[in-house]
Amino acid sequence: MTADAMSRPPRAARARNARRSYDREAAAWWDSASPAFRSLHRVKDFHLALLARHWGERLDGRRIVDLGCGGGLLALPLSERGATVIGVDSSGGSVTAARAEARHAGASCRFLVADLVHTPFADGSADDVVLSDVLEHLDTPQQAIAEASRLLVPGGRLYVNTINRTLRSRCIAVILAEGLGLVPRGTHDPALFVRPAELTEFAARAGLRTVRLIGEAPRLFTTLAKRAIALRESRSLAIAYSAFFVKESF
Repeated sequence: MTADAMSRPPRAARARNARRSYDREAAAWWDSASPAFRSLHRVKDFHLALLARHWGERLDGRRIVDLGCGGGLLALPLSERGATVIGVDSSGGSVTAARAEARHAGASCRFLVADLVHTPFADGSADDVVLSDVLEHLDTPQQAIAEASRLLVPGGRLYVNTINRTLRSRCIAVILAEGLGLVPRGTHDPALFVRPAELTEFAARAGLRTVRLIGEAPRLFTTLAKRAIALRESRSLAIAYSAFFVKESF
């Protein structure tokens, strides 16, 4: 496949991306055995471990905004590490599930339904922002990065994980993962995947300095055995990757 074939088509041509599936399955967000969410539970555990290593095990006093929080799979554990967390998602069903789990767990999180590229928060209202498994579902990822930067205080940190736009990632994330039922069919539109060079350019334009990029790849045997995606760190960014940024102080 040529580079042109993997470039982003006009918005009208993007028909596969099915964010509405999160609303349809919202009641099962915290069911780690749910076919719709079991892979996401394992993926979030992997990303929580990355965050612990690079941001520290404790986040006492940190104000975190989780943009595209879904059912709160990252927000609640981050609050347990001492952070004050606000989760934002456009899916009302997902926010309802997050609020219910927060009440059940006694977690000090807040969740609201809002457009994550136009949040109701003031400039510099967050110490950290998380964009986890979000950019690959957006038509305008650069706007999400710009909004994250606006929310951050100078020196604040941004964490992003997303999927690279390559033939290899398309084979793994769509043909394999969706074909085998590891994630619901229609979860991903490969035209919306984000190349690392694009992400770092979006970040630079928004006043963010790239700290580290970490490649992610599936543990194939574990994934097939557990029928849920299991990730490992990789030297290659060809499939998926995590990125850490810091807002520049001017």
